Amino acid sequence: MHLEQRPQKLQWVSDIDITFTEQDAREVHYPHIDALVIKINYGSTQLWQVLVDNGSAIDIIYYDAFKKMRFSDNDLKPAITLLYGFTSDSIMPRSMIELIVNVRTYPRVSMVMTQFLVVDCLFAFNTILGRPIL
Repeated sequence: MHLEQRPQKLQWVSDIDITFTEQDAREVHYPHIDALVIKINYGSTQLWQVLVDNGSAIDIIYYDAFKKMRFSDNDLKPAITLLYGFTSDSIMPRSMIELIVNVRTYPRVSMVMTQFLVVDCLFAFNTILGRPIL
């Protein structure tokens, strides 16, 4: 067995604000319970239908989206944890992957290395960004 000491994690601090204008609010009916759905860059790939969920304890990428990004299963690492939903049902993730997430608002760019659990099931979104990245 060969052990190596992990390099110290760098903490990224971002001063990017997310702001909304009156124009953004035109299509919103109040009171509302609309989901925040965005597009985001993973490395050089732009992915649409990304659900922002500040109630989620993990970040998830769905396997169909993973394949569309032209990654290989060789890029995946084992995941040894179950995911539990609101109804206490559980699902075993296929694996996990670390991706660089680019949050771009020119001229500011923030890049964050993020661990995603890869889940192989159908879902309306490609990714869920939870509390770890927020």
